[in-house]
Amino acid sequence: MSAILYTVAKDEEGNLIKANDAEKGISYFCVVCKAELILRKSGKTGKGTKRPHFAHHALTPNCTPEAALHYSFKYLLVNKIQQHITTNQPLPISWNCAFCGIEHSGNLIKKIKAVKAEHNLTVCRPDIALFDGKEKVFAVIEIVVTHKPEESVKNYYKENNIVLIQINLTSDKDLDNLENIVKQPSFVDTCYNPKCEVCGHFQQKKTMTIIEGPCWKCNNPMKVAYISGSLESIDVSSHLAPRSFNNEELKLAKSKGVNLKTQYSQTMRDSYVANSCAKCSAFVGEHYLFTQYISPACDGELPLEEIDIGYHCYHCEREKFENEENFYGELD
Repeated sequence: MSAILYTVAKDEEGNLIKANDAEKGISYFCVVCKAELILRKSGKTGKGTKRPHFAHHALTPNCTPEAALHYSFKYLLVNKIQQHITTNQPLPISWNCAFCGIEHSGNLIKKIKAVKAEHNLTVCRPDIALFDGKEKVFAVIEIVVTHKPEESVKNYYKENNIVLIQINLTSDKDLDNLENIVKQPSFVDTCYNPKCEVCGHFQQKKTMTIIEGPCWKCNNPMKVAYISGSLESIDVSSHLAPRSFNNEELKLAKSKGVNLKTQYSQTMRDSYVANSCAKCSAFVGEHYLFTQYISPACDGELPLEEIDIGYHCYHCEREKFENEENFYGELD
């Protein structure tokens, strides 16, 4: 973390003033310890010159520039949110979702009717609480300079359906970039996708991909189908082969020209529906589905068609895959 300066103070009326806007000859006070500050503002620029800031006559115990940064950002943000609520002006927000891998965007104050700093939730006091029309805490914003929210606090938010928005700060320069930082916070603990009714995790968008390529045995053109979600990395376990398709998905794949047949696998010691060649009946096992079709298609070497087919739960499917791996591992 780069050196943090005291770049915000309070005037005699309690207003937050940035050092850039401060004037010589006026009294300013520390936002943390309330001690009177000295304005350091030379007007000079160039190498080795510090930007405008405030300094203590004598530093007060437990008063740190990190604490001042935290306080200043928090209350400047509260003021900004309040302005948007008052004027009914949208406050854009976007984030890369940790649950589905998709970038979500929206209006931070869409459901918000009030904002408050340090609201008492009994078990914790979030930096900023956002209230909906029923006067319930809909979301909280935690400003992180040195300390992240404790796990017990994050669990409380989850259990009470409170959306956690986390903003990580590294420099007092972040105060001058407040609007952009709010537009893209460090972490948002929610997703627009529906939750799984079985495990309660957010689901991912589900896509069926149809790939056209040569049969590994007779080289005749054939189509193969698989299903993937938006979160998974490219590996064999993250793609669902036809044996995991439901009836509607099987019908869709067949309507797209995929030949699906029940085949017996010596490796798996089981019969299951698989992508099969219409000419020689050879079928594509799950390992070869990835290496001979999915991987080349992702590299642009084979044509593919993608079809959105709703949502699926990666967590449930991953658990099922691991259970099957353990089962077949015990048989070997």
